[in-house]
Amino acid sequence: MIFHRNAVWLIPLLAMLTFPMWSQPLGDFLTPRSDFDDDQPTGESEISHNFTMDIVKVLQNQEGNNTAYIEAKRARTDIDPQILMMDEVDAELYDNDGNTTHIVAGNGTYHTGTSLLTLMDKVVVHKIRDGQTLYTDLLLYHGQWRTVRCPERVRLIGENVEIIGGSLDYDITTETYEISEGVHCILTGYIEP
Repeated sequence: MIFHRNAVWLIPLLAMLTFPMWSQPLGDFLTPRSDFDDDQPTGESEISHNFTMDIVKVLQNQEGNNTAYIEAKRARTDIDPQILMMDEVDAELYDNDGNTTHIVAGNGTYHTGTSLLTLMDKVVVHKIRDGQTLYTDLLLYHGQWRTVRCPERVRLIGENVEIIGGSLDYDITTETYEISEGVHCILTGYIEP
């Protein structure tokens, strides 16, 4: 009986001496399967929201009034699902009186969270009521603030006037615009008083 009680200390000693033989198989057995988490999304950044659609239409309104209508032949998303990358954009902006400004561009982006429309590649803006046409390569329309910004060179053509400038800012609610950075104005048919 005394021998059996004294032999109990041999169990931990035996476990320590044989550890290299049984640790690897036991570790492999206790390790989770490699396919365990494959079906589970681990983070929002790994979830894919990419899609491509033909003929996309976006209608904006404020206080029950339509403020913009944007149509694109194709739209797709990439990393940020809130940004639509659009091809062949055709848009209409409406002022407070319902007058229409028509815009076409080769491509652009629309951020659904901020209502920011960015148009690029041969942008043509035609203000129907005033008969004015604006040409630029970059136009930013902020739907919430109802402002247009053209940070690159602009060319504005109206009846008997042509204005060329480095940038343009336009507020749709007040119907005021400012052309800056090297403005060149050509008046035709002007009769001096």
